[in-house]
Amino acid sequence: MDIPSHSQALRFHSFGNPNEVLRLEPIPLSKPKENEIVLETIRAPINPADVFSVKGQYGIRKALPAIGGMEGLGKVIAVGSKVSSLKVGDRCFIPAAAGSWQSHVRIEAATVFRAPEILDEEIAAMCWINPPTAWLMLKQFTRLKPGDWIIQNAATSAVGKLVIQFSRHLGYKTINLVRDLAQAEKLKGLGADAVLQDKPDAAKDIIELTADQKPKLALNAVGGQSVLAMAEILEEGHDLVTYGAMDGRPASFPARFLIFNDIRLRGFWVSKWYQKASRESIESMMTELFTFMHNTNTKIDIASTYPLSEYKEAIMKSIKPGKKGKILFSP
Repeated sequence: MDIPSHSQALRFHSFGNPNEVLRLEPIPLSKPKENEIVLETIRAPINPADVFSVKGQYGIRKALPAIGGMEGLGKVIAVGSKVSSLKVGDRCFIPAAAGSWQSHVRIEAATVFRAPEILDEEIAAMCWINPPTAWLMLKQFTRLKPGDWIIQNAATSAVGKLVIQFSRHLGYKTINLVRDLAQAEKLKGLGADAVLQDKPDAAKDIIELTADQKPKLALNAVGGQSVLAMAEILEEGHDLVTYGAMDGRPASFPARFLIFNDIRLRGFWVSKWYQKASRESIESMMTELFTFMHNTNTKIDIASTYPLSEYKEAIMKSIKPGKKGKILFSP
């Protein structure tokens, strides 16, 4: 396949509102050097973290000018003379550092990981961030066994729905706190055992529901007041893991939960996990996770797909409450 002279990229030269600072710009594209490959982007999702990154409010600020998008799926269309690990036609994840909101990427082959061939393209494009986040939080903190309860807020989010599906097949029971109970039947269809209104006095309802069997893991993506009910009913000595702060307000934890219940406040950021893990560990996790997803027919909802040129509408739809699934770019 011929390499185009330019990649079309959604780039920002300053931090701010994505629809104000993003521009669709041509970036020169040349043949790969001896240790490089060129990827043609197939799909790239819009995640909340992508929006925060463009605003300059994410954990790591990209050097400006920068290309948006932290994950995506690409197909190898050219390889350098010394690249033996990949060949033309292979599917790969587009690294966050490169930026996935562009039509083509020239990059060092050693920085790229193969994407799962056993999953559909749309699903594979969304498999670098959310599925590993859900999977690793279930695996790396409390030692759960079939029949144990988990509680989470933001259950209608992509990670929340994955936690429900993974837990169902692993034998864990889930209590899912949501702002809008209209989503309850959809979540129960995915395998949710209970869906409750996310409110300050939810702890009483939870205890009645579980017949005094307290959850052994709490997953928090909201913060603010939403954390309190989970902290109150979490089993003594277990982990409340925060991986997001959608509420935007500080989470206050009453000292009695920390002192008398010895609950453990933990944080999880999959980007940090990738930084610390060896390549062997990452590939092993991916093999296990993607095989599990294939065998269990794991679903990730997709609302719409847009070309890069329609980025303003795509981003506005991605941040709109109540959307039915992920918004993807199809460069």
